[in-house]
Amino acid sequence: MEYNEISNPEGWVKKKWLFGRWIKRFCVLQGSQLMIWKDDKKENVDLTIEITPDTKILILKSKKNRKFYVEDPMGNSATLKTKRSEQMMLWVLILRAVTFNNPSIDMNCFEIISVIGKGCYGKVRLVKSKSTGEVFAIKSIRKSKLIQQNRIHTVIAERNILSKANHPFIVALRFAFQTPAKFYLGLEYVPGGELYTRIHRDGYLSKMEYKMVIAQIAIALNYLHSIGIVYRDIKPENILIGADGYIKLADFGLAKDIITDNKTTSFCGTPKYIAPETIVGVPYDQSVDWWSLGILTYQLIYHKFPFYSQNVDAVYRMILNKKVEFPDSASPEEIDFISILLEKDPKKRAGYNEVSQHPFFSEFTFEDILNKKLTPEYIPNLEEPTEVKYFDPIFTSEIKADSYVPPIVGSEACIPGFSYVDTIYNNEEVCCTSYVV
Repeated sequence: MEYNEISNPEGWVKKKWLFGRWIKRFCVLQGSQLMIWKDDKKENVDLTIEITPDTKILILKSKKNRKFYVEDPMGNSATLKTKRSEQMMLWVLILRAVTFNNPSIDMNCFEIISVIGKGCYGKVRLVKSKSTGEVFAIKSIRKSKLIQQNRIHTVIAERNILSKANHPFIVALRFAFQTPAKFYLGLEYVPGGELYTRIHRDGYLSKMEYKMVIAQIAIALNYLHSIGIVYRDIKPENILIGADGYIKLADFGLAKDIITDNKTTSFCGTPKYIAPETIVGVPYDQSVDWWSLGILTYQLIYHKFPFYSQNVDAVYRMILNKKVEFPDSASPEEIDFISILLEKDPKKRAGYNEVSQHPFFSEFTFEDILNKKLTPEYIPNLEEPTEVKYFDPIFTSEIKADSYVPPIVGSEACIPGFSYVDTIYNNEEVCCTSYVV
């Protein structure tokens, strides 16, 4: 199966048989059934596995990372192996997506209030449910742009990761749906805007402010790592400020599930925050997130980057070879804390235990931060739940309508199982129509 074969995906795999033998089989996902045929003529079925919310879909540890296991509630099961690792991951992502609900939601369910964000593939809009008045941030993503860059799998991964994550410092996915032209992710609205906008509009953070922000990010990263997710994109633009002044990580387009073998080799991230091992191209794990936290800490305290040049290649050379330099005003605690995070050897780099117990955070405990026992110095001044004053006017001045985009013709027009509604809602609590694509 290739990345462009996502609707009713099909392809050759090998199925584990008796005495450890592997036999060739042709797999097809038809609706909510994984059909395993004896050949690609699809005349003789070997096994049918029902994909339900209770179906087990597991990635199996293997040398080449190509095996996965599927078992439905009736006990029908199969261990399957693909030709390439990325084929296995795509099968798993799509099968896991089908296990979620398939609600009837579309943009007609919402009143669009404003654009609040914009990226390479689409926009984020603040909307209000016509049936309940609840506000959400809906991220729309153009399928055509994803297809052009072979990135369809990233939005499936983002949707699956967000539906799996449940943490006070991570933005929550409330629902997801699609049309033949776009994907839509319905997220909780975080009204305080980006940390990036806050810094550039109101000035830099106080010592207590940046320490609390860094602690919250560390707690969120520890949670993500505990469920097998590496975030890979820490930067002020991806940190949102809630109505209570506490932060939430957002934008999981680069996040990756590496629970299989705890390693990945993908080259991604924002250049100034990228860890040395990512640049070199060796397999890496969650330690890349702790490096990025070190870069962000340096940036928040000293108002500049430890490795900076207008030339990206020069930045990479500095990250690989240059020792971190600190201003004369830096305290011993700051120097030590940042240094253990910006350790070039990932095996020696600090992780959550070292971070959470470091004297840098002597003013509070991480338990107090997690339980929100401290009142942040900065709390957004909000009078209405639909206010957008903390978002960049570059975004909020954009035309708010959900623009028409030509639909995709072919397999990507409808990705099976993409639609989703959080269990705290019924369909009727979000939507007012019965239309579904």
